[in-house]
Amino acid sequence: MKTRSVILFYVMVAYMFISFSWWTILLLEKNQESFIKERNFFELQNTIENNSSGVQRTVSFKLLEKKHEGQKKMILGEAIVMMILLMTGTFQLFRTFTKEIDLNRRQKNFLLSITHELKSPLASTKLSLQTLMKRNNLDDDKYFKLLSNSLNDVERLKILVDNLLLSARIEDHSYEPVFELCNISIISEEIFNKSSEVHGSLKNIKINIQSGLMVNGDTLALQTIVNNIIDNAIKYTSEGATIKCHLYEDLNDVIISISDNGFGIPQLEKPKIFDKFYRVGNEETRSTIGTGIGLYMVKELLLLLKGKIEVIDNEPKGTVFKISLPKVQLANQF
Repeated sequence: MKTRSVILFYVMVAYMFISFSWWTILLLEKNQESFIKERNFFELQNTIENNSSGVQRTVSFKLLEKKHEGQKKMILGEAIVMMILLMTGTFQLFRTFTKEIDLNRRQKNFLLSITHELKSPLASTKLSLQTLMKRNNLDDDKYFKLLSNSLNDVERLKILVDNLLLSARIEDHSYEPVFELCNISIISEEIFNKSSEVHGSLKNIKINIQSGLMVNGDTLALQTIVNNIIDNAIKYTSEGATIKCHLYEDLNDVIISISDNGFGIPQLEKPKIFDKFYRVGNEETRSTIGTGIGLYMVKELLLLLKGKIEVIDNEPKGTVFKISLPKVQLANQF
């Protein structure tokens, strides 16, 4: 269906350009024919009357030529202007058309991804609960492990649903952060430790947090930002990868740096990764589960909090996400 629409678009554009060019040529030919007829009539009239001086005939003929050249320039000028407008409109229409096709593809991928993201923890939780119901002779370690897995799956679902709701509010501009003094050290430590607890068996998560750092922000927004960045690093790294979570301060900002030695992000795709539903499309990451809204929310929330995010290549491979938030200077208490 998409291929047919693209072909139809190209056919219509080609038809418009050919038709416009053809009508321009016809107008020029008609203008030339009109000039020849007027010239012949002018010469015939002068021959019959034979009472005009040579100077008068020359002046009249030059006026006729000037009129013809003026009409020719007008046709060519209007043709050029209309062609430029037509090309500009076609280009804008093509960009819009391409964006709509791309957005439709991303939304389709999003629906497939979100379906899997919802079904996976639900199936895992159901299996754990069924095991607990059917087997009464489980030892304490297995019993608490199943409960812990279920709680982790429920927490995963909660974060996913919260992200979807927050994304919808951001998109329709109904979300407004509630600014308050937030201890970003505590917020980050809780999220990083939770990630290490859940994924520590598969990823090497190293945490280095400077304590007591304060920012003026929204707790939910800050939790969402940190959650999505660490989750992104976990998803796009292979088993056994090292993820470094660093929180520190510089002169004016609090810096959250999350680096990994994973697949990395191609240079051309870096400006696109913060678009809604966009996912990096290299072969190493196509099978990775994700919704494509995490980094979009991070960018939008940081704009509201007057922060910024940078994407830097890690060495020798991988990616570094560097988040900067304005630091709050606390007065010394005596």
